[in-house]
Amino acid sequence: MTQPPGILLIAPPSRSTTQWLPFGLMHLSSYLSSKGVENDIIDHKRISEAEGFEKIRARLSAEKPEFVGITCMVSEIEIVKRLGELVRKESPASVIIIGGPHPSSNPLHFVEFKVPFDFLVIGEGELTIHELVTELRAGRPVDGVRGIAYLADGALKTNAPRPLIADLDTLPFPAYDKVDMEYYCRPNPWTIRPVYISGFNLFTVRGCCYNCSFCVEYTVFGRTVRKMSPERVADHIEQVLAKYRVDAIYFMDELFTLSKERIYAIFGLLKARGVRILYGCQTRVNLLDEELARFMSENGCLQIDFGIETGSEKMLKAINKMTDLKTITAAGEICRRTGIRHLANMLINLPGETLEDLEASVELADKMKYNFVLWNVYTPFPGAGISRSLELEDFSTIMTYPSKPSIDLLNRKYKFGDYSKSLAEVLDFLHRNTFHPARMKLTLNPSYWKSMYNVMSFLFDRRYVRALLRSRRKLEYFTNLFKQTTQM
Repeated sequence: MTQPPGILLIAPPSRSTTQWLPFGLMHLSSYLSSKGVENDIIDHKRISEAEGFEKIRARLSAEKPEFVGITCMVSEIEIVKRLGELVRKESPASVIIIGGPHPSSNPLHFVEFKVPFDFLVIGEGELTIHELVTELRAGRPVDGVRGIAYLADGALKTNAPRPLIADLDTLPFPAYDKVDMEYYCRPNPWTIRPVYISGFNLFTVRGCCYNCSFCVEYTVFGRTVRKMSPERVADHIEQVLAKYRVDAIYFMDELFTLSKERIYAIFGLLKARGVRILYGCQTRVNLLDEELARFMSENGCLQIDFGIETGSEKMLKAINKMTDLKTITAAGEICRRTGIRHLANMLINLPGETLEDLEASVELADKMKYNFVLWNVYTPFPGAGISRSLELEDFSTIMTYPSKPSIDLLNRKYKFGDYSKSLAEVLDFLHRNTFHPARMKLTLNPSYWKSMYNVMSFLFDRRYVRALLRSRRKLEYFTNLFKQTTQM
């Protein structure tokens, strides 16, 4: 009989329909395995939250793991509290370790919200969790383990921070074998939003050297940019394509185009190996020029996602975006000339934002003919620096975004925009100007119908059609079309 793993790494069951791979847990798992530490990942897909809790309960009860690791995004503290309580009930001797963006940005919240835990991991977790487990198993004190927080004499004690991992090539590839890759590889409109294609996401860079005041990404990976080598990236892509037969990849790096030479090298290596793939990525408008965009287009880049945020110069300055409308316009024009789709992530409810600023954002979206516009509502998660932070009692409601209760809560307690319209009314106005597949409107507005064409234009892209024709998942494109549950 197989011995149960000593460490269970758990993704909250509220993620059962998300399309993003749980890379945090996958990297922890593969690193622990490389050090000879047995572990497993619980990441249930295609079931309800209640079913997920029951499956987790059954495993905890049956296996009584020595350690339980739980990942926690900034909106998940309420469900992580429930998981901690479940661990304490079903396996009371298990050591509970919680990591991710929320403990990294505000560890004290876990004390204030009475979340059951033994240790919090602050920042990158691979080296920290291995050292912590090693010290605990040896019966040694943990006051020298960097990057953790824990209760001592009734107060939260935070050890010295752990230095960032300088060489990402030293990390093993993520533990793809411990998650449901059949689910993650299925054709979906989420990997490269809203293109319907078989693919999944990966990281090749950690950290962002910019300082946008609304962003909390820095809390885990810091502001120092560290890049995997082109050879390591090419090896990774070649390996996953051979094993999982997907038609596209989405690079989740915040600054994919930060180094032109690195991109030239990565796709030069892939071309030399006979590897071809469609891909999407995200970057900043000031990190793209026409030469690079043309190379990317010729080597499979179907779409670039930009954090545009606003069409108002005033608001760009207010959120410390470190760009301007001239640069935003230039990047959009480069994408159009080189045949790359471009997605605009927009942000409303910013402190000091007026209706005139919102109208400027709509005008920009109409002018640039973005292939997809996502209107996001600014929410003051821990780590964001432009407003008071979200109160703990509201996290469970915010986790249901974009539900009506979550929008109503934001409007009632966290409305920072300087306009009389409610956030629901503002969103309705915006979605009557730009098409979103999940928020379709009956309107005669010509801009809306132009936007709908821009969203769906990937169907006429020769690269997309060729990818479908040579795909080894043709049947799945049809069978999965009506099984989509992930929201964009």
